[in-house]
Amino acid sequence: MYQPFFPVFLAARGLSPEAIGLAIAVPTLVKLAATPATGVLWDRLDRPRAILAVLGLGAAAGFALAGLSGSALAILLAVAFSALFWTPIFSLLDAFAVRLGRLAAVDYGRARLWGSAAFIAGNLLAGIALGLLPDAAIIWLIVAPFLLFGLSAWALPTLPPPRPAPAEAAEARIVSAPLVLGITAAALVQASHATFYALGSVHWTGIGYGPGLIGILWSLGVIAEIVLFTFGGRAVEKFSALMLVAFGGLAALVRFAAMAFDPPAAWLIPLQLLHGLTFGATHLGLVALIAATVPDRALGRAQGLASTAISLAVGLATLACGPLYSAYGAAAYLASAAMGALGLVLALFALAQPQSSGPGGKMRAPS
Repeated sequence: MYQPFFPVFLAARGLSPEAIGLAIAVPTLVKLAATPATGVLWDRLDRPRAILAVLGLGAAAGFALAGLSGSALAILLAVAFSALFWTPIFSLLDAFAVRLGRLAAVDYGRARLWGSAAFIAGNLLAGIALGLLPDAAIIWLIVAPFLLFGLSAWALPTLPPPRPAPAEAAEARIVSAPLVLGITAAALVQASHATFYALGSVHWTGIGYGPGLIGILWSLGVIAEIVLFTFGGRAVEKFSALMLVAFGGLAALVRFAAMAFDPPAAWLIPLQLLHGLTFGATHLGLVALIAATVPDRALGRAQGLASTAISLAVGLATLACGPLYSAYGAAAYLASAAMGALGLVLALFALAQPQSSGPGGKMRAPS
């Protein structure tokens, strides 16, 4: 609901395009500080349910303040306040899921697929609601799920105390060569999506594709995510975590190199299905890598480091994609392909590094 429709709310409240752009950029800037800081707090307090509940309720309060604010400055401040709470949630939920996976209590991939499914459902529900409500009411469609998230966090399972770390210090684990290389590789592959996320629909509209076809093409990518996450546990067992990241890099190289040459619409179907690898396999591989190499007491920091690296890479790639697209059109996707190729190379290089057994564990329950 936030990603596609929050700018509509801002426009309804009279914000200028420049102010809307600033409001959308603020959470990314806040995330760079909030996510690693909250990760440290997560590891030190070891009260995951309470922290997730506070984050959800704080985010709901921040967006409610935005809905009640009367000026552009007040809205921007409320957005910044809300971002302090909601931007760390995703990486911390991954850390929580890794802990559950080590207890054989959850299959991470099958849990994560509901995030992709909920994204589709949220878009559909928000679209229907906007046909019945004024644009200014969008903010309450964002507040309500955050409020429910904050309350439902208390229903999550109670985790046992973190398992003691092996002889190596947790900090040493976090900065191990395979993990740092893997995070960097995953960040590059995720950043390869920047041109598509920012300008893909604009480009397709410019070459004559209608909104119906564009909607179908976007949906194919999310469906591919869901399929990948459905079988994610098997993928993690069959391939190493870094190999999944490498698959993502290879798929990004193929996908975006092909899109640079404006292939016919029929070719876009398999290219969009590669999103299951470019996003899904990369994300699953990164989570599996952290699960295999980082002890319980450092999961929050490790997930925060990974999230921050990805946000920074995606942010820089998004800044660069506009000028590249203005100068070269669809050929800007070649830069995306290059990022995928570099991610592939780094993931393969990380595979060649000495691997320790780590504290990890499986991320799926036994069948």
